[in-house]
Amino acid sequence: MNKVVVAPKTAFQRVNEQYLPRPSLRTRTGTKAQPRKKGRYILNVLIVTFAVIVLLSRFAFIIESQYRVEKLKAEVTKIAGENERLKVKVANLKSTERIERIAKVDLKMQEPGEDQVIYLDK
Repeated sequence: MNKVVVAPKTAFQRVNEQYLPRPSLRTRTGTKAQPRKKGRYILNVLIVTFAVIVLLSRFAFIIESQYRVEKLKAEVTKIAGENERLKVKVANLKSTERIERIAKVDLKMQEPGEDQVIYLDK
């Protein structure tokens, strides 16, 4: 069986033709983050994620409200046009010429004669 020998990783510097171990620049001994820093990092990520979700939901609410407003404006315009059309129809139906024509032609009514009208004085 082959055995592998692992030596600690140290850097050497050359001083007066001698190789001396260079002091390590890293003070951390492991690659894992400390639990406190890791927890704080996760908490910060959760806070940012929550803030983004809240902002996106607000924007979605605003866009939905604008859509409803535009839909209601279109409905108001449609109803206003129908209202004007109905006002014209009511004015045509109330015209005295139309009422007189219906009375004379359809209902066979006649205007009263001179002897059928009596004026009352106060």
